[in-house]
Amino acid sequence: MIDGIAPVLRDIDYLTPSAPYPQTPSGIMVHQDTIYRYAIPTDEQPVLLIEDYISDHNGNYITPGYYQLALSDDREFLYIIESKNLLAIIPVFKIAENQHELNKLYKSNKKPTKEDKKRIRKEKQQARTQEIINKKYAVTGATVPQKYEHMEATIEYVRNGDYYLLMYEKGFIRAWGAIKR
Repeated sequence: MIDGIAPVLRDIDYLTPSAPYPQTPSGIMVHQDTIYRYAIPTDEQPVLLIEDYISDHNGNYITPGYYQLALSDDREFLYIIESKNLLAIIPVFKIAENQHELNKLYKSNKKPTKEDKKRIRKEKQQARTQEIINKKYAVTGATVPQKYEHMEATIEYVRNGDYYLLMYEKGFIRAWGAIKR
């Protein structure tokens, strides 16, 4: 210190905005990413294996590889996603739910048999156990592991119509979309 004048000190907060490496080098903020814009319900989607190059008339193409196939919330579009980046939006032309399985789960019109009563008792016990597990997870703040749900995604080339047929299946929902070549 010379003559009672303190030297100018800069703290780390003052230097942060002019740091040489910005937080988002591309300029895209996290909420502007396509995964947030098109909001698929979960990150667990069926995996689609594309074996051939798929191109459109504009010269854009999808390379062979593994992709996620997701169904939109309104069930009107299929999304092809690679590493949380949206590559293609495909309209759904047919959607189906397995009504037999839904009826078996939600609506039972017949009188319950001994096996049904045992199954119901077992399901109630599992629900109580799951509730206890959920409370323990809630105390620690961890996420509860999800039950397994059948998922499948396939693509095939239809030579007669010159298009790719995509089939999405997750749980009881099936959806079909097509990519015109």
